[in-house]
Amino acid sequence: MNDNDQLSKQIEIIVKAFRLSIENASNILISFIERLDEIIIPIAKNINQLKLNLEPFILQIGKTLQGWAEAAHKWQIDKKKNVEEMAENGWYPNWLTFFYPNCDDTLPLDDFMINHLNADWEQITERMLELCPNRKHILENAFNLHLSGNYIAAIPLFLSQADGICCESLLKSFLFTENKVSENIDKLIDEEKIQADMFTELFLSPFKLRNHHNAGVSKSSALAKKLAPSRNGILHGHRKHLDYGTEMNSLKCFSLLSFVVFSTKEIIET
Repeated sequence: MNDNDQLSKQIEIIVKAFRLSIENASNILISFIERLDEIIIPIAKNINQLKLNLEPFILQIGKTLQGWAEAAHKWQIDKKKNVEEMAENGWYPNWLTFFYPNCDDTLPLDDFMINHLNADWEQITERMLELCPNRKHILENAFNLHLSGNYIAAIPLFLSQADGICCESLLKSFLFTENKVSENIDKLIDEEKIQADMFTELFLSPFKLRNHHNAGVSKSSALAKKLAPSRNGILHGHRKHLDYGTEMNSLKCFSLLSFVVFSTKEIIET
């Protein structure tokens, strides 16, 4: 046998072995494919059964989520009405207003806010000092004047600082400058510098209201003064607005200040 014959024999042996391997692999693959039905069909049945079992649960989750969304929307509408009513009567919300534990729907608004601000005074003032370190020396004096009963001196400080804090924020406008604050809020929302969501719409709504805090000095009737102290009348020392120095008015101006710090430093800048 020559060298060529030997090489042919070796190649034939290798080819036969390769063919045998292919046949064995094919038989294994065919056997596996045939068994897939035995494996997959029971799994598919179990999946279908699981789907049937979970369907009521999934539907209930959907209903629950829809209920939460509706409840949140209703809460927003109710609270927005509350905020607008508060502002109309000279009061403004802060971090803790809607979480005050002694909230009673039958309690008059004045009584509720007086109780809330007195009870949470320390937390509110501490938070304002943290967020406005550049004004700490003025704010501390204003707080102390109020606590000592010197409402005549405390009120102008509360009003002027609310004005200044609003101006140094992203709103870039004094608090009582016509409709510029409202316009700037809309612009910041359009530019996506303020996130338009349930809370911004709720807590920024007072900026868009015209009420007794920004009324002209001519609004000097007993009814107007009962609703809120006149910022213009007080800071300009108008002769018809010399009787502003009451605890109620001081707390109302304090609520305005705390609202401005809360909304500009927490809602807008955060």
